[in-house]
Amino acid sequence: MTMNASERLRQEMAQECPFTKEEFIQEISKHIKQYGKAMFICGGHIQGTRLKGFIPALRPADEEVATEYARSEGFKVSYWHNSYGVRHVVFSL
Repeated sequence: MTMNASERLRQEMAQECPFTKEEFIQEISKHIKQYGKAMFICGGHIQGTRLKGFIPALRPADEEVATEYARSEGFKVSYWHNSYGVRHVVFSL
């Protein structure tokens, strides 16, 4: 069976993503155990994805892959905007 353009693009983005599914799931699981949720800043101003550190961040190009990984493992995905309008992706159980 041949892939359509969106499936090829999705596969290409997953290959170019700076983290594996296992690394990402492990990191959000750690945050959820510690804080009850995992929050990542996401927006056009983010220059690089950081899973670790004081403020985890996702580039918009990596957000699609990250949310797909999380949903495939049964995590809920929601969004929150702070008072400055900065968007956060929130992962929870």
